[in-house]
Amino acid sequence: MTKPEIIKKIEELFYAKSFKEVSMQDIANEIWMKKASLYYHFPSKEVLIREVLEASFENYLTFIKKIIEKWDQNNFQELLKNFLHFPEKNKNIFSIINQNGYEENDEISEIVNQKQKIIFETIFIAMNSKAWLSREKVFLFFALIQQMGKKKSSYSRCEIDEKKLLSELETLFFTPSISWKKQV
Repeated sequence: MTKPEIIKKIEELFYAKSFKEVSMQDIANEIWMKKASLYYHFPSKEVLIREVLEASFENYLTFIKKIIEKWDQNNFQELLKNFLHFPEKNKNIFSIINQNGYEENDEISEIVNQKQKIIFETIFIAMNSKAWLSREKVFLFFALIQQMGKKKSSYSRCEIDEKKLLSELETLFFTPSISWKKQV
């Protein structure tokens, strides 16, 4: 098994359980490797999680760039659907990083914060140039995507018509603001 294959298997394990819940022995068992061999590739659990996060981040960023490059305002619902289904479909931990407690380690928390800024800026630049969305609207979009993409979110437990939900979100993000000020 190559190192990238090992990293992908470990990412899938971290998708199911948090970093704290998984020991190096659990990881070795999951990927059918001796613990000593695992330590050959990753001298510590912290090194392992940094490498897994880096690979997961790169995959997520590539995904974002790819779908935003193809996106135009006429297919916002498709863009949103891609964002919503990416975490589960790809077992990508970076796209759901806030739900599994990776921020409990200061060094990892800093890495996550820096990478999330890169992802946000990538989304902002693209959505601002293609649809003139403000930084604040893109922030709301990104926060909503993160919340809805979580496996344990209330969205995933509700009986909601996804097509109607996507339509409502499109209206929220692309309908010009309505002034609520009373006309004099």
